[in-house]
Amino acid sequence: MPNAKGGKKFKKGKKTSNYEKKMIYKDIKEDQEYGKVVRAMGSGRFEIQCFDGKTRMGIIAGNMRKRVWINKDDIILFSKWEFTTDDDKCSIVHKYDIEESRKLQREGEFPDSINLDEENEFIDDNNFQFDYGKGDISSSSSSSGEEEDKEDKEDREDKDKEDKDIDLDDI
Repeated sequence: MPNAKGGKKFKKGKKTSNYEKKMIYKDIKEDQEYGKVVRAMGSGRFEIQCFDGKTRMGIIAGNMRKRVWINKDDIILFSKWEFTTDDDKCSIVHKYDIEESRKLQREGEFPDSINLDEENEFIDDNNFQFDYGKGDISSSSSSSGEEEDKEDKEDREDKDKEDKDIDLDDI
């Protein structure tokens, strides 16, 4: 039964609206660049492979903390730190979803050497082959398969009897 009076959770669901996201591009004046997350180091810090060729440590911006979850292989926009002499730290400003990152690549924002589909290494299903025993089941007839099974059982029983005889003699 629907919530006729409306409570907190009922009203919370109504706030969703369909709007198109505005694309955020890098701003050269603010010293921004694109990058790909290599690994998470904890406490909101990430190792980033920047598209300018360097590896930097990125710290998630305060307004994104606990709101946007960043994972390995995500494409992000970061802002370099101007106030430090080191060029190996930056702030993560925005996370792009898959469609946005593909759109940026089509528009030529990324270098040609960047491959967005690296995480899907096992796309081809022909990588694995399984061998299920003696041969193809459909090629052998069921009657010959039963005869072979009976012979195998008899051979095993004979070997078991010989093993028991040897064991009794040794004692």
